[in-house]
Amino acid sequence: MAAVELNPTRLARQMGQGDIDLAFHTTDGAPPGLRRRTLFTECYVLAGGAGHPHLRRRPTMARFCALEHVIVSPDGGGFHAVTADALAGVGLARRVALSVPHFLFVRAVLGTTDLVAMLPDRLRGSTLRTVAPPLEVPGYEMSMLWHERVHRDPAHRWPREAIAAAV
Repeated sequence: MAAVELNPTRLARQMGQGDIDLAFHTTDGAPPGLRRRTLFTECYVLAGGAGHPHLRRRPTMARFCALEHVIVSPDGGGFHAVTADALAGVGLARRVALSVPHFLFVRAVLGTTDLVAMLPDRLRGSTLRTVAPPLEVPGYEMSMLWHERVHRDPAHRWPREAIAAAV
């Protein structure tokens, strides 16, 4: 077994060829033609270091936009995410100071800087301070994906069922 970085543009082909057996991806961004099972629905919280001075309570919209944010851009170096779309809908923008490729980097950055981030609620942990953001940011569904070629295979069905039960 190996865990590999997901490349959505090649995922369906890789699964069809047997290079990848199982993937986890947002339902909206999942390639068509693959079997899927929704694992959970996620929402975002505003997170910062445990002692962040501006997260003692829910910030105003003006404060939220003035804070320096770190965002996750899986395609590398992007500075636009779902929060930017929500802000644009009300004619505002935020200050993005850092873009990282994975949520795993975000927690370390938040713990050692005054940056903030919109994090999936499940990733906040106990070492960060979190509050509700001052605007509604759409969450997402996380799905497990697999190819039709393994759909009925008992050796493949077992881990899918175990993962779904654990989540």
